[in-house]
Amino acid sequence: MMTPDEFSLVQANRAKLYRLFGRLFRAPLSQDDIEALAAARIGSLKSEDAAFDHGMHVMERYLEKRHTGTRAFLGRDFTAAFLGMRDEAGRYALPYESAFVDATQHYMGTARGKVYNIYKKQALKLAEGIDLPEDHLAFMCEFMATLADRAVEARAASDMTALRENLLLSQAFLKHHILNWYPEFSALAARLVDERFYRGLLEAAGAFFALDAKVLRDLVKDEKAKDRSFDLARWELANAVPVDKEGVYPQLNRHRCLRVKGMTCDRCTAVCPEAVDPVANRKHEPQNACTACGACVAVCPEKALSL
Repeated sequence: MMTPDEFSLVQANRAKLYRLFGRLFRAPLSQDDIEALAAARIGSLKSEDAAFDHGMHVMERYLEKRHTGTRAFLGRDFTAAFLGMRDEAGRYALPYESAFVDATQHYMGTARGKVYNIYKKQALKLAEGIDLPEDHLAFMCEFMATLADRAVEARAASDMTALRENLLLSQAFLKHHILNWYPEFSALAARLVDERFYRGLLEAAGAFFALDAKVLRDLVKDEKAKDRSFDLARWELANAVPVDKEGVYPQLNRHRCLRVKGMTCDRCTAVCPEAVDPVANRKHEPQNACTACGACVAVCPEKALSL
Protein backbone atom coordinates (compact mmCIF):
# COMPACT_ATOMS: atom_id res chain seq x y z
CA MET A 1 0.00 0.00 0.00
CA MET A 2 1.18 3.53 -0.77
CA THR A 3 2.31 5.89 1.94
CA PRO A 4 0.24 9.08 2.37
CA ASP A 5 2.91 11.09 0.53
CA GLU A 6 3.05 8.62 -2.35
CA PHE A 7 -0.74 8.57 -2.61
CA SER A 8 -0.90 12.38 -2.65
CA LEU A 9 1.79 12.58 -5.34
CA VAL A 10 0.00 10.09 -7.57
CA GLN A 11 -3.28 11.98 -7.24
CA ALA A 12 -1.60 15.34 -7.83
CA ASN A 13 0.02 14.06 -11.04
CA ARG A 14 -3.28 12.57 -12.21
CA ALA A 15 -5.11 15.84 -11.54
CA LYS A 16 -2.40 17.87 -13.30
CA LEU A 17 -2.60 15.81 -16.47
CA TYR A 18 -6.38 15.69 -16.53
CA ARG A 19 -6.51 19.47 -16.22
CA LEU A 20 -3.90 19.86 -18.96
CA PHE A 21 -5.82 17.70 -21.41
CA GLY A 22 -9.10 19.30 -20.37
CA ARG A 23 -7.73 22.74 -21.21
CA LEU A 24 -6.37 21.62 -24.58
CA PHE A 25 -9.69 20.13 -25.67
CA ARG A 26 -11.87 22.96 -24.33
CA ALA A 27 -11.05 25.85 -26.67
CA PRO A 28 -8.39 27.20 -29.05
CA LEU A 29 -5.17 28.23 -27.32
CA SER A 30 -4.41 31.88 -26.65
CA GLN A 31 -0.92 33.27 -27.12
CA ASP A 32 -0.41 33.18 -23.36
CA ASP A 33 -1.49 29.52 -23.33
CA ILE A 34 1.03 28.71 -26.04
CA GLU A 35 3.87 30.44 -24.24
CA ALA A 36 3.02 28.79 -20.91
CA LEU A 37 2.77 25.37 -22.52
CA ALA A 38 6.08 25.82 -24.31
CA ALA A 39 7.75 26.85 -21.03
CA ALA A 40 6.33 23.80 -19.25
CA ARG A 41 8.49 21.44 -21.33
CA ILE A 42 5.74 18.82 -21.41
CA GLY A 43 7.95 16.47 -23.42
CA SER A 44 9.96 15.87 -20.26
CA LEU A 45 6.98 14.12 -18.66
CA LYS A 46 7.91 10.46 -19.06
CA SER A 47 5.83 7.38 -18.44
CA GLU A 48 5.91 3.65 -19.04
CA ASP A 49 3.89 4.14 -22.23
CA ALA A 50 5.60 4.93 -25.54
CA ALA A 51 2.47 6.47 -27.08
CA PHE A 52 2.09 8.94 -24.21
CA ASP A 53 5.76 9.91 -24.39
CA HIS A 54 5.62 10.31 -28.16
CA GLY A 55 2.47 12.43 -28.12
CA MET A 56 3.87 14.77 -25.48
CA HIS A 57 7.15 15.04 -27.40
CA VAL A 58 5.30 15.90 -30.62
CA MET A 59 3.44 18.74 -28.88
CA GLU A 60 6.62 20.07 -27.29
CA ARG A 61 8.57 20.00 -30.58
CA TYR A 62 5.73 21.76 -32.37
CA LEU A 63 5.76 24.59 -29.85
CA GLU A 64 9.54 24.88 -29.92
CA LYS A 65 9.15 26.01 -33.53
CA ARG A 66 6.35 28.45 -32.77
CA HIS A 67 6.20 31.76 -34.62
CA THR A 68 3.83 34.66 -35.10
CA GLY A 69 1.38 32.50 -37.02
CA THR A 70 1.26 29.54 -34.63
CA ARG A 71 -1.78 30.70 -32.67
CA ALA A 72 -3.76 31.31 -35.88
CA PHE A 73 -2.82 27.91 -37.33
CA LEU A 74 -3.81 26.10 -34.14
CA GLY A 75 -7.00 28.13 -33.80
CA ARG A 76 -8.15 27.33 -37.33
CA ASP A 77 -7.35 23.65 -36.88
CA PHE A 78 -9.17 23.42 -33.55
CA THR A 79 -12.24 25.19 -34.92
CA ALA A 80 -12.37 23.07 -38.06
CA ALA A 81 -11.79 19.71 -36.40
CA PHE A 82 -13.33 20.00 -32.91
CA LEU A 83 -16.14 22.51 -33.49
CA GLY A 84 -17.67 20.66 -36.42
CA MET A 85 -16.47 22.73 -39.39
CA ARG A 86 -14.72 19.77 -41.01
CA ASP A 87 -16.14 16.27 -41.46
CA GLU A 88 -15.44 12.85 -42.91
CA ALA A 89 -18.40 11.30 -44.70
CA GLY A 90 -20.77 13.31 -42.53
CA ARG A 91 -19.07 12.38 -39.24
CA TYR A 92 -17.67 15.13 -37.01
CA ALA A 93 -14.94 14.93 -34.36
CA LEU A 94 -16.99 16.64 -31.67
CA PRO A 95 -15.28 16.00 -28.32
CA TYR A 96 -18.30 14.94 -26.30
CA GLU A 97 -19.72 11.53 -25.50
CA SER A 98 -23.20 11.94 -27.01
CA ALA A 99 -21.65 12.45 -30.44
CA PHE A 100 -20.27 8.92 -30.39
CA VAL A 101 -22.59 6.76 -28.29
CA ASP A 102 -25.89 7.80 -29.88
CA ALA A 103 -26.98 6.48 -33.28
CA THR A 104 -26.72 10.01 -34.65
CA GLN A 105 -24.36 12.72 -33.41
CA HIS A 106 -26.83 14.34 -31.04
CA TYR A 107 -25.89 17.46 -29.13
CA MET A 108 -27.13 17.09 -25.54
CA GLY A 109 -27.82 13.36 -26.05
CA THR A 110 -28.54 10.67 -23.47
CA ALA A 111 -24.96 10.60 -22.20
CA ARG A 112 -25.16 14.28 -21.28
CA GLY A 113 -28.03 13.60 -18.87
CA LYS A 114 -26.18 10.75 -17.18
CA VAL A 115 -23.01 12.80 -16.75
CA TYR A 116 -25.00 15.80 -15.52
CA ASN A 117 -26.58 13.67 -12.78
CA ILE A 118 -23.18 12.36 -11.68
CA TYR A 119 -21.79 15.90 -11.43
CA LYS A 120 -24.85 17.01 -9.49
CA LYS A 121 -24.46 14.22 -6.94
CA GLN A 122 -20.89 15.41 -6.41
CA ALA A 123 -22.20 18.98 -5.88
CA LEU A 124 -20.62 20.19 -9.12
CA LYS A 125 -22.05 22.14 -12.05
CA LEU A 126 -20.81 24.13 -15.02
CA ALA A 127 -20.25 27.85 -14.60
CA GLU A 128 -22.98 30.17 -15.84
CA GLY A 129 -22.71 31.15 -19.49
CA ILE A 130 -20.95 27.99 -20.72
CA ASP A 131 -22.68 26.73 -23.86
CA LEU A 132 -20.93 23.34 -24.09
CA PRO A 133 -22.61 20.10 -22.94
CA GLU A 134 -21.67 18.43 -19.66
CA ASP A 135 -20.42 15.35 -21.52
CA HIS A 136 -17.74 17.42 -23.29
CA LEU A 137 -14.32 15.83 -22.79
CA ALA A 138 -12.90 18.99 -21.23
CA PHE A 139 -15.43 18.89 -18.38
CA MET A 140 -15.01 15.16 -17.93
CA CYS A 141 -11.28 15.70 -17.48
CA GLU A 142 -11.90 18.46 -14.94
CA PHE A 143 -14.30 16.13 -13.10
CA MET A 144 -11.66 13.39 -12.93
CA ALA A 145 -9.14 15.95 -11.62
CA THR A 146 -11.61 17.06 -8.95
CA LEU A 147 -12.13 13.46 -7.87
CA ALA A 148 -8.36 13.06 -7.58
CA ASP A 149 -8.20 16.14 -5.33
CA ARG A 150 -11.03 14.81 -3.18
CA ALA A 151 -9.38 11.40 -2.88
CA VAL A 152 -6.43 13.06 -1.16
CA GLU A 153 -8.78 14.92 1.20
CA ALA A 154 -10.67 11.73 2.07
CA ARG A 155 -7.51 9.78 2.80
CA ALA A 156 -6.08 12.60 4.88
CA ALA A 157 -9.29 12.61 6.93
CA SER A 158 -9.14 8.79 7.26
CA ASP A 159 -12.61 8.65 5.69
CA MET A 160 -12.15 5.27 4.04
CA THR A 161 -15.81 4.98 3.01
CA ALA A 162 -15.60 8.22 1.05
CA LEU A 163 -12.21 7.28 -0.37
CA ARG A 164 -13.37 3.90 -1.64
CA GLU A 165 -16.49 5.37 -3.17
CA ASN A 166 -14.36 8.07 -4.80
CA LEU A 167 -12.00 5.53 -6.37
CA LEU A 168 -14.81 3.31 -7.60
CA LEU A 169 -16.62 6.30 -9.12
CA SER A 170 -13.39 7.46 -10.79
CA GLN A 171 -12.77 4.00 -12.20
CA ALA A 172 -16.34 3.56 -13.46
CA PHE A 173 -16.57 7.09 -14.91
CA LEU A 174 -13.34 6.67 -16.83
CA LYS A 175 -14.42 3.30 -18.20
CA HIS A 176 -18.04 4.11 -19.07
CA HIS A 177 -17.88 7.81 -19.96
CA ILE A 178 -14.41 8.39 -21.47
CA LEU A 179 -12.79 5.18 -22.66
CA ASN A 180 -16.07 3.97 -24.17
CA TRP A 181 -15.93 6.62 -26.93
CA TYR A 182 -12.53 8.32 -26.92
CA PRO A 183 -10.78 5.81 -29.25
CA GLU A 184 -13.38 6.33 -31.99
CA PHE A 185 -13.31 10.09 -31.52
CA SER A 186 -9.51 10.17 -31.53
CA ALA A 187 -9.19 8.09 -34.69
CA LEU A 188 -11.63 10.35 -36.55
CA ALA A 189 -10.09 13.56 -35.22
CA ALA A 190 -6.58 12.43 -36.21
CA ARG A 191 -7.78 12.20 -39.81
CA LEU A 192 -9.34 15.66 -39.69
CA VAL A 193 -6.65 17.79 -38.03
CA ASP A 194 -3.82 19.34 -40.04
CA GLU A 195 -1.42 20.45 -37.31
CA ARG A 196 0.97 17.93 -35.71
CA PHE A 197 0.28 19.49 -32.32
CA TYR A 198 -3.25 18.13 -32.22
CA ARG A 199 -2.19 14.71 -33.47
CA GLY A 200 0.22 14.63 -30.56
CA LEU A 201 -2.53 15.70 -28.18
CA LEU A 202 -4.89 12.96 -29.37
CA GLU A 203 -2.18 10.32 -29.00
CA ALA A 204 -0.98 11.47 -25.58
CA ALA A 205 -4.47 11.87 -24.11
CA GLY A 206 -5.59 8.43 -25.30
CA ALA A 207 -2.50 6.80 -23.85
CA PHE A 208 -2.96 8.66 -20.56
CA PHE A 209 -6.58 7.55 -20.19
CA ALA A 210 -5.54 3.93 -20.73
CA LEU A 211 -2.70 4.29 -18.25
CA ASP A 212 -4.97 5.88 -15.68
CA ALA A 213 -7.34 2.94 -15.91
CA LYS A 214 -4.44 0.75 -14.74
CA VAL A 215 -3.54 3.22 -11.99
CA LEU A 216 -7.11 3.25 -10.71
CA ARG A 217 -7.30 -0.53 -10.83
CA ASP A 218 -4.26 -0.72 -8.57
CA LEU A 219 -5.58 2.01 -6.26
CA VAL A 220 -8.92 0.24 -5.92
CA LYS A 221 -7.07 -2.95 -5.03
CA ASP A 222 -4.73 -1.23 -2.55
CA GLU A 223 -7.57 0.51 -0.72
CA LYS A 224 -9.75 -2.65 -0.76
CA ALA A 225 -12.42 -0.67 -2.58
CA LYS A 226 -13.27 -3.59 -4.86
CA ASP A 227 -14.94 -5.25 -1.88
CA ARG A 228 -17.53 -2.44 -1.82
CA SER A 229 -20.61 -2.73 -4.04
CA PHE A 230 -20.89 0.08 -6.58
CA ASP A 231 -23.51 0.72 -9.25
CA LEU A 232 -22.71 3.58 -11.63
CA ALA A 233 -26.22 3.39 -13.10
CA ARG A 234 -27.64 4.74 -9.83
CA TRP A 235 -25.31 7.74 -10.05
CA GLU A 236 -26.52 8.38 -13.59
CA LEU A 237 -30.16 8.68 -12.55
CA ALA A 238 -31.65 11.99 -11.47
CA ASN A 239 -33.83 10.51 -8.74
CA ALA A 240 -32.81 6.93 -8.03
CA VAL A 241 -34.76 4.90 -5.49
CA PRO A 242 -32.65 4.27 -2.36
CA VAL A 243 -30.96 0.88 -2.41
CA ASP A 244 -32.84 -0.29 0.68
CA LYS A 245 -36.28 0.62 -0.72
CA GLU A 246 -38.36 -1.09 -3.39
CA GLY A 247 -40.25 1.98 -4.55
CA VAL A 248 -43.71 2.15 -6.11
CA TYR A 249 -43.91 1.46 -9.84
CA PRO A 250 -46.69 0.88 -12.38
CA GLN A 251 -47.86 -2.71 -12.59
CA LEU A 252 -47.39 -4.15 -16.08
CA ASN A 253 -49.72 -6.62 -17.74
CA ARG A 254 -47.22 -8.29 -20.04
CA HIS A 255 -49.96 -10.01 -22.05
CA ARG A 256 -51.27 -6.61 -23.17
CA CYS A 257 -48.07 -4.57 -23.55
CA LEU A 258 -47.20 -3.86 -27.18
CA ARG A 259 -43.47 -3.64 -26.50
CA VAL A 260 -43.42 -7.02 -24.76
CA LYS A 261 -45.10 -8.41 -27.89
CA GLY A 262 -42.28 -7.00 -30.01
CA MET A 263 -44.09 -3.97 -31.39
CA THR A 264 -43.10 -0.31 -31.17
CA CYS A 265 -44.63 1.89 -28.49
CA ASP A 266 -43.01 4.52 -26.27
CA ARG A 267 -46.01 6.45 -24.99
CA CYS A 268 -45.44 5.53 -21.33
CA THR A 269 -41.77 6.52 -21.24
CA ALA A 270 -42.34 9.64 -23.33
CA VAL A 271 -44.96 11.04 -20.95
CA CYS A 272 -43.24 10.09 -17.68
CA PRO A 273 -41.70 13.13 -15.90
CA GLU A 274 -39.01 10.86 -14.41
CA ALA A 275 -38.32 8.86 -17.62
CA VAL A 276 -39.30 5.62 -15.87
CA ASP A 277 -39.56 2.62 -18.19
CA PRO A 278 -42.27 0.25 -16.85
CA VAL A 279 -41.04 -2.56 -19.12
CA ALA A 280 -37.44 -2.49 -17.89
CA ASN A 281 -36.07 -5.06 -15.47
CA ARG A 282 -35.26 -2.80 -12.51
CA LYS A 283 -32.78 -5.30 -11.09
CA HIS A 284 -30.59 -4.83 -14.14
CA GLU A 285 -31.66 -1.33 -15.20
CA PRO A 286 -32.09 0.97 -12.17
CA GLN A 287 -34.85 3.54 -12.63
CA ASN A 288 -35.71 6.93 -11.22
CA ALA A 289 -38.27 6.94 -8.42
CA CYS A 290 -41.85 6.84 -9.72
CA THR A 291 -44.03 9.77 -8.61
CA ALA A 292 -47.24 7.74 -9.12
CA CYS A 293 -48.66 10.56 -11.23
CA GLY A 294 -50.60 8.09 -13.41
CA ALA A 295 -49.60 9.69 -16.71
CA CYS A 296 -48.34 6.41 -18.13
CA VAL A 297 -51.53 4.61 -17.17
CA ALA A 298 -53.62 7.25 -18.92
CA VAL A 299 -51.75 7.09 -22.25
CA CYS A 300 -51.24 3.33 -22.56
CA PRO A 301 -53.27 2.30 -25.67
CA GLU A 302 -53.69 -1.29 -24.46
CA LYS A 303 -54.49 -0.53 -20.81
CA ALA A 304 -51.47 -2.58 -19.85
CA LEU A 305 -50.48 -0.39 -16.87
CA SER A 306 -52.04 0.20 -13.49
CA LEU A 307 -51.03 1.76 -10.17
